Amino acid sequence: MSVHRINLRGPWKLEHGTEATPKKVRLPAEWHELFSGCSGAVRLTRTFHRPTNLGPEEEVDLVFEQWPGTWAIHLNQRPIAEFRDSSAEKPQRITVSSLLQPANTLSAETRLDNRSGRQVDQGWVGAASLEIRSP
Repeated sequence: MSVHRINLRGPWKLEHGTEATPKKVRLPAEWHELFSGCSGAVRLTRTFHRPTNLGPEEEVDLVFEQWPGTWAIHLNQRPIAEFRDSSAEKPQRITVSSLLQPANTLSAETRLDNRSGRQVDQGWVGAASLEIRSP
């Protein structure tokens, strides 16, 4: 089986609270750099195009590595998964082959609670990528 990876580094849009203008960010990034001054619900959003020349036998996964905390994932405004504490050793994989459109919007949402030391600084928010698997 061959695997091709497309990294979704950025730009991502970070939205939180009543902030009128989303902040542009790149991933991976340090937790405190991304979320300093944020509390409550936050959303990271990124657009991407469907990979070209996909064959019917190929599978496409969204892969999240090193995403601490609890995350709700949406693709094209459709909820597709929730997960907690993905790591490089145990990444979160979500098969999206049948859900991809020519143009796609991926969003990842979490809730920050400054009263919880665990949520204040989690180290790194890691990589997001598309993996195309061919038989």
